[in-house]
Amino acid sequence: MRKAAALLLALALAGCASSGVDVETLSSNSDRVIWDAAQTAYSKKNWESARQHYQRIIDAFPNSEFGPGARLGLADSHFTEGGAAGYILAIAEYRDFLTLYPSHPRADYAQFQVAEAYFKQKNNPDRDQVPTELALDEYQRLLDIYPQSPYVEPTRGRIQECRQSLAKAEFLAGYFYQKTRQAWRAAILRYEGIVSDYPDYQEFDLVLFRMAECLAAAGRKAEALPHLGRLLAEYPTSSYTDDAQALMRKLQAEQGADAPPAPPVPVPTSPQAPASPKASAPPPGPS
Repeated sequence: MRKAAALLLALALAGCASSGVDVETLSSNSDRVIWDAAQTAYSKKNWESARQHYQRIIDAFPNSEFGPGARLGLADSHFTEGGAAGYILAIAEYRDFLTLYPSHPRADYAQFQVAEAYFKQKNNPDRDQVPTELALDEYQRLLDIYPQSPYVEPTRGRIQECRQSLAKAEFLAGYFYQKTRQAWRAAILRYEGIVSDYPDYQEFDLVLFRMAECLAAAGRKAEALPHLGRLLAEYPTSSYTDDAQALMRKLQAEQGADAPPAPPVPVPTSPQAPASPKASAPPPGPS
């Protein structure tokens, strides 16, 4: 067993030698020496060397005081190097850290970095929003688990960015259905999703106006009017105020024209004075 382990270590060290890693340091029996070498390599952005030293601490010194730092260093090296593969590997390493050290003083940092790794993969609103949704979930997890963390404030900012992006994606989808397909129902569903889930959307006035347009086009004029009224009441300086007022007048006029005529007032056949209230009152009961 020892011979097999020694052979594996020898093969690993041979690979390190071919990649320019300091084999003598890597094979040291001192976790401190290996840790210092890892930190030096990290500072020089020699990612592969840093990772090999961090991994050596993890594998050979399971009870080392540098164990948690080595795992974070490994994750940070992937994160800082970047790229899609780097972020995926970083997420996996940060999750390992959180599993092994859930109460560690830097657990909130690891959680924040998981969210950041997803955020770094965030697409524009007109593309796939899965990374944005995953980032939002992880940021919210930090607020839930570490409410006193110093990362709470930057997390709140990131949450706002994610929400704006997701709302914008919903709006673009709705507007596509509205203008390109004239699929009013599909567009309305998208706009309604923004109204219910993203009331903090920075272009909320535009959403109200577009939804009113779609409702009107779908023949649902009575439902369109409250959205126009809300736009005018809550966003009096909106650039869509004039258009909203014009659409409201148009719909109100059409509603008036479409309203059923009032029932005719019956005309008496002969002139007759209406009975007085006193005369129509019931007779008083016995005293």
